[in-house]
Amino acid sequence: MDKRQARAFEAFTAGSGAELLRIATLLTSDPHIAEDVYQETLQRLAARWSRVDNPRAFCRRVMHNIVIDQSRAAARRPGRRGCSPPVTAAIHGRPTRTTPWSCGPRCSRRWTPLTAQQRAIVVLRYFDDRSEADVAQLLGVSTGTVKSTASRAVAQLRSHPGLTAIFATTDSPL
Repeated sequence: MDKRQARAFEAFTAGSGAELLRIATLLTSDPHIAEDVYQETLQRLAARWSRVDNPRAFCRRVMHNIVIDQSRAAARRPGRRGCSPPVTAAIHGRPTRTTPWSCGPRCSRRWTPLTAQQRAIVVLRYFDDRSEADVAQLLGVSTGTVKSTASRAVAQLRSHPGLTAIFATTDSPL
């Protein structure tokens, strides 16, 4: 990577870093694992920077793949399930609806029943405000898969009253 490419990479990470870290946090349901996913994503991007046409799309795809790989690896290890560690039951209160990204620990533990693909589709579709076609292209699946997976994931999330505010556009329950 030459100096011009290094400056472009640094500008990209400075401008998109917070957004990518939020997406990684939503995908993993754990801020510590999200930081690792984010760092690994940036390492992979840096190695391929000169060949990447759309760095944001590349990062989203890489994050999704890393989360899927971690989820599968964790499922093979005895005594662990999924990407995120269990959240303590001492956390009380309801999540606030200040921004679509205000998903605290109580909210995050509700994501754990979702598979990594369901989380990725929900995050990209509803939090990143992507169209079904965009999500399908980013994840390498069909539009029908995005529609059906999103529908099942949202139905599963709607069964948790504390999460209805995430998908609600008004104060009425879903």
